[in-house]
Amino acid sequence: MENFNIDDYIDDRITIYSTDDPDFGPIEVCEGYYLGDHMRFLLVDDAMQSAYFTDEGLETALPFDYMESFNWVYRINKHIKKTLLVGGGGFTYPRYYLDMYPDRYIDTIEISPTIVDISRKYFGLTELEEKYGEHLKVIVEDGNKYLIDLALRIKASASNTSSEPPASETASDYHSQESPAYEAESDSLQQGFPASDDSGDNPVSTDTANQPGSSLNSSAQPVNDLKYDLILNDAYVGHKSSDILKKSAALIKSCLREDGIYAANLVIPLKGNGAVQPKKDMEIFSEVFNYTFLLQCDDEINPYVPQNCIFFASDAPLDM
Repeated sequence: MENFNIDDYIDDRITIYSTDDPDFGPIEVCEGYYLGDHMRFLLVDDAMQSAYFTDEGLETALPFDYMESFNWVYRINKHIKKTLLVGGGGFTYPRYYLDMYPDRYIDTIEISPTIVDISRKYFGLTELEEKYGEHLKVIVEDGNKYLIDLALRIKASASNTSSEPPASETASDYHSQESPAYEAESDSLQQGFPASDDSGDNPVSTDTANQPGSSLNSSAQPVNDLKYDLILNDAYVGHKSSDILKKSAALIKSCLREDGIYAANLVIPLKGNGAVQPKKDMEIFSEVFNYTFLLQCDDEINPYVPQNCIFFASDAPLDM
């Protein structure tokens, strides 16, 4: 979400916990009133990253309108079963998702161990994990690395030979910090389009066979079992080159099933100079995916002002 003076938005603010993360800066958990509703907030560097209602009966409700706009994907594709969320924060969306669809699965990536620890202690993540078990997987990792590793496993599974990727494209090529290929792919999700900035010491999972970087035989798992029906990106960062962006789109597509959908939260203006680059970026995504669509979350907001929009991309028709 956008940076702003948080005290202009949260009334009667009370700090519950605060720490200073070396990678992300000041992190604070506080409570107060937002638009008349009492909530608990996760602030990172004084920006509102996540929140949930504290009043009984509202615990699983979505606090921000843009999150409701993600739900268009369930109208487009009624068969979504397996979802990947990039940007866990306070795990507000997984709580809502599993309350609405308890028989579905959601893997949630959060790059910050500190934020995951805070979410377990102050945002009910521990109870959420206990309640839903294998339906919720918490992955403490960089989202780009996770998708790169997953794409390599998918290739290995498709070739049905071994867990090792083809000689021309190995995991070490991607993961070496000195490798241009790794740097390009690492940047690929971290751009103003389509990535976002939300980003425990608890292990991701004890089931190593299901981890993208596992050394176990990838060919043991069918390709479609490795892929997702839906990838949601709620972790905005900043703009990168069109070449890297196109690689990002191709990487995302490789991790989606045939009718899978990618949806990203963007904070952009719809008109004016600020809208020029996002439009170019959408055109790049349309070179990779058959269908793309941009949804304005609140059509009453001035189109020249940066605002939440949801970008959709899929090879299946987006019947909005």
